[in-house]
Amino acid sequence: MNATRVIKNVEVNQVSSGRSYVRSGSNLIGFFIGDRALMTKEEIKAYHKAYYLANFKKIKIYRKAYRLANCEKEKARHKTYRLANLEKVKAGQKDWYLANIKKHKAYKKTYRLANREKARVCERKYRALKLNNHHEPYTETYIFERDNWQCGICGRKINRRLKFPHPRSKSIDHIIALSKGGADAPINLQAAHLRCNMSKNSGSGGQLRLLR
Repeated sequence: MNATRVIKNVEVNQVSSGRSYVRSGSNLIGFFIGDRALMTKEEIKAYHKAYYLANFKKIKIYRKAYRLANCEKEKARHKTYRLANLEKVKAGQKDWYLANIKKHKAYKKTYRLANREKARVCERKYRALKLNNHHEPYTETYIFERDNWQCGICGRKINRRLKFPHPRSKSIDHIIALSKGGADAPINLQAAHLRCNMSKNSGSGGQLRLLR
């Protein structure tokens, strides 16, 4: 049974396991088992830290299993917390970034190398949204297959085996440039040779693609 007793103006919440939590008002001071092994708040933190370090892999596996079993619940919880603590979250992210700039850059570089297409799509989306332009989800593979691997600028076939930075390698071209208000969406995208894309003048414009 839970019980409460007072020792020298300090409230002690007694629980059935024999462990007592010592509080002064709403602040946790420490806990003890029976009348011995009194621990301060700092000692509690040290205890939990030591336990975490000693059982890191076990805790990691448990947390992963919990997240997979409660995916929607966890998403909702994180969203609620973020909305309620937006400034705190932003400040925490900024502090982490400033303390781990090299680590973050190395991670981004590794991710871009392992996910080249995703990285390019994300870069175009970022540029479009920064200019307040419209964006619709797409994949580069969809654009190339839709255009039958034919350059929309010169009309010649694109050799899919050629890699960047070969001048005739594949690239995605915005028919109306983002700088001119063009959308980052399939209707404003076409397959193009890298050389054709780079030599195209941003002010040349173009006709939007008619999708069937």
